[in-house]
Amino acid sequence: MENRLSVAPDGRVYEIPSEREVRTSFHELVERAENYNRQGRQVVVVQGLGFVGAAVVAAVADAVDSSQKPLYFVIGVDLPTPEHYWKVACLNDGKTPIISPDPQLQKLIEKAVCETGNLCATVSEQTYALADVIIVDIPLDVRDPLRVAPEEIQVDLRTFESSIRTIGRSMKPNALVLVETTVPIGFCEKLVLPVLKEERERRGVSEPLSLAHAYERVMPGPDYVDSIRRFWRTFSGIDESSAGKAEKFLSSFIDTANYPLYRLEEPTASELAKLLENSYRQVNIAFIYEWTLLAEKIGIDLFSVIDSIRVRKGTHDNMRLPGFGVGGYCLTKDSLLVQWGAKHLFDTNVVLEMTLEALRINHRMPLHTLDLLLELGDGSLAGRKIAVCGVSYLPELADTRNSPSEIFIDELIKAKAELIVHDPYVMHWDEKPEIAITQDLTTALRRADGIVFTVGHRAYLDLTAEKMIDYFVKSPFIVDTQNIISDLKAEALHKSGCRLSGVGKGHWRKRGYQCPK
Repeated sequence: MENRLSVAPDGRVYEIPSEREVRTSFHELVERAENYNRQGRQVVVVQGLGFVGAAVVAAVADAVDSSQKPLYFVIGVDLPTPEHYWKVACLNDGKTPIISPDPQLQKLIEKAVCETGNLCATVSEQTYALADVIIVDIPLDVRDPLRVAPEEIQVDLRTFESSIRTIGRSMKPNALVLVETTVPIGFCEKLVLPVLKEERERRGVSEPLSLAHAYERVMPGPDYVDSIRRFWRTFSGIDESSAGKAEKFLSSFIDTANYPLYRLEEPTASELAKLLENSYRQVNIAFIYEWTLLAEKIGIDLFSVIDSIRVRKGTHDNMRLPGFGVGGYCLTKDSLLVQWGAKHLFDTNVVLEMTLEALRINHRMPLHTLDLLLELGDGSLAGRKIAVCGVSYLPELADTRNSPSEIFIDELIKAKAELIVHDPYVMHWDEKPEIAITQDLTTALRRADGIVFTVGHRAYLDLTAEKMIDYFVKSPFIVDTQNIISDLKAEALHKSGCRLSGVGKGHWRKRGYQCPK
């Protein structure tokens, strides 16, 4: 393996190890794993150290027995490539590879790596031979999530299938393979199971295979770790033995006394559960979008209307709010996975028409913000300096996957606007590396002809009207997509000469905030 460099998002540079170095480190892992096995403890290998895997290794490594000793020796595995190796190196340094507002993540990783010594990471494929439990946390992507017609949906199976084959080539005969990745319906039984069986048969392994599905519900944010340890989980197995193993393992690090597990009859059912769960959310968001358009036209503050409805706990308290768009890894693709599975794995003619139409609506949401901005800009943004405040898909995160800001910024470029892009957490935009991002909010606001608040970061919520007015060299026009600017702030900003518009804020139009003071 040729030595190359892998650069972490924070700028740290790591040298990818040679094949000889990987072999040497694997022999060290063998010794450590055998030592844990002699103590009656199991080895858990987590495939993939992304947003899910990085938190899973921390949570599992923190599981202890009645004497407060670690239950597991946990090994995270990722690829020896410039795009991935830095995650392995970060974890071995006792540092989280994921920027998170949850301090528990760094605390647990540092403790497991530096104190108890029951957590490490590697790029060695042979590591799966050491595992009693293998957790699959690698991504399965839809190639173009903007294509939502059933015949256009394409799922990239190559990387996932290759990763499963790697497990099958090395795994212990009696190891449990637990798939946490969100996959199409029928995927575990129609793809994962046959691939594992094929690779095991090539090795002459005839023992029954243990395979289960327990979809992740990891929520990046302030409760990152607790979304694994203290949240309800659904699971299933290909047979009674597999389900029993999965239940025992999950119960060892999840607070099942307060968040009991829910077992479904077969993996296809639990696969459907995850896809339905996220499709339900994205349909609700699309539903609110059309009410947003109505509220804006008739001069109603939809935020206050929804707040008045949400007091009905248990039936309406999860009603969505108006916003900028839908982003992230799950809501933008999961509805496509279920439709793809229905067509390609079950050969049905069922089309989830409402679900797919909701995706189309959500893709249009950032374009509505562009319309509001154009209205304030008197129909043209050419040559105007537009400050886009926020490129992550959720507040207080550095996660830019499928951010609606990407669609919005592409349209601003087409409109010949001059971009000023700010985000307090994102230093490099992986999906759009050509876009420069600043962390200097003062300068960004000072230079702008127009400002769009696209993410509800605390840095924006904490801005007072007085502070903003002090920053401005000229009075910019402002679009608020996240209810960042209260009515009191809006009134003060308008009095200072700013023109304002807001997603779901029809009452601002009625008050004349879109017009010069």
